[in-house]
Amino acid sequence: MRPRIGITSWLRDDSDGLERWAAVRDTYAGAIRTAGGLPVVLPVADGDPGVIAEYLGAVEGLLLPGGGDVAPAYYGEARDERCEEPDRERDFFEIHLARAALEGRTPILGICRGLQVLNVVGGGTLYQDVACRPGTSPQHAASREDRRKPIHPVHILPGTRLHAIMGVSESLVTSTHHQFVKDLAPGFRITAESPEDGAVEGIENPAHPFLVAVQWHPERMYQDHPEHLALFRALVAAAKEMRG
Repeated sequence: MRPRIGITSWLRDDSDGLERWAAVRDTYAGAIRTAGGLPVVLPVADGDPGVIAEYLGAVEGLLLPGGGDVAPAYYGEARDERCEEPDRERDFFEIHLARAALEGRTPILGICRGLQVLNVVGGGTLYQDVACRPGTSPQHAASREDRRKPIHPVHILPGTRLHAIMGVSESLVTSTHHQFVKDLAPGFRITAESPEDGAVEGIENPAHPFLVAVQWHPERMYQDHPEHLALFRALVAAAKEMRG
């Protein structure tokens, strides 16, 4: 049986505003299926510990996908005007889910916003916009037409789990973020950086069975670039191992 990988969703309003949808981009589910896992969509829920525990009990691994900005209040800052208006329901849900997954040692892969959620849950902070850090390249936020094109390089640090998974020291990636790690969460380590400006592009927690996060979007690249599919394969393998 394929390991079940929970993918957190977000809420979208219907065009007439009468209904709401639990949304997940198919690229995430497709990457998990291709990697040998069974994608399970986790609808946004409140922070009830019982609900969170049941969600995590129903899956063997967790994927925290990309999305909007994490509310700065979660890392002790006032919102800068360049920070998006937070999705309070999604923030509350994912913060509580990620915290429980860390404590329960569930295998986790974070992508873009998912990396930021994990850093914040671990006690780190974020730059609210690239302009908050002088010299940061605007290439971190690809235009819509470039979202499937590798457009900027990342350097993957030797000796990290990320390097062992991807098997390369350099990779071209696509990303659409304007926020990134400022203060790294205690116990985490940096696994990838932008050679252009030193921005953090990957983090992991060596003390966790599997906690890997990247700032770029491998789900947009996995079909043509095996080193990016390898991230999803590693998550599925870790979930299978945890299941026993």
